[in-house]
Amino acid sequence: MAISRIVVGLGNPGGDYQRSPHNAGFDAVSALRALMKAPKFSKDGNSLVSLKSVKGDGVLLALPQAYMNRSGEEVSRLLGKHGLPASKLIVCYDDLDLPFGAVRLRPQGGAGGHHGMESIIAEIGTTMFPRVRIGVGDYRVERDGTVDYLLTPLPEERYDELLSSAERAAEAIRDALFSGWQKAMNMHNKKGTAAEEEGKEEDDG
Repeated sequence: MAISRIVVGLGNPGGDYQRSPHNAGFDAVSALRALMKAPKFSKDGNSLVSLKSVKGDGVLLALPQAYMNRSGEEVSRLLGKHGLPASKLIVCYDDLDLPFGAVRLRPQGGAGGHHGMESIIAEIGTTMFPRVRIGVGDYRVERDGTVDYLLTPLPEERYDELLSSAERAAEAIRDALFSGWQKAMNMHNKKGTAAEEEGKEEDDG
């Protein structure tokens, strides 16, 4: 089966980082695999991958197993292996600039300070690829504490909220694959999550 798209979820490998905000991309693409009833992940280079047919074309789901700031090496390798341009890539990742629980689709853009995205852009040489951002912002976290916050497993209730967002991100990616990016953006780029309203209330002080 010829591969026409690659969907990458960003995160850090290993049990220490499971359930952490920085692994939201891993959670979303894992949820997408389950949603699409794709095969279990298997090893390909330094990634875990699963191949699924969508409308007759192969879609490769990938979880790079390098650490976040080296994610681009595997993304570049997979694009090269399958002869695909960056426009055929979808990257899903956590975003501190979005309120916790928000899901946003963008057709292109910069890294926004995200080390995994910085690595990908540096390795493939372009920002012109679609991405799905999962909001992990929390106004209660001080700026100098964001690294610890991103890498620390969340309490169960808070992680359940993150997992719900990851599942919505998975649905958005599925819709993009079947119906096109613009339609998926129109369907899923909605405002007014509980976390956003919470943040507004805090801002109003």
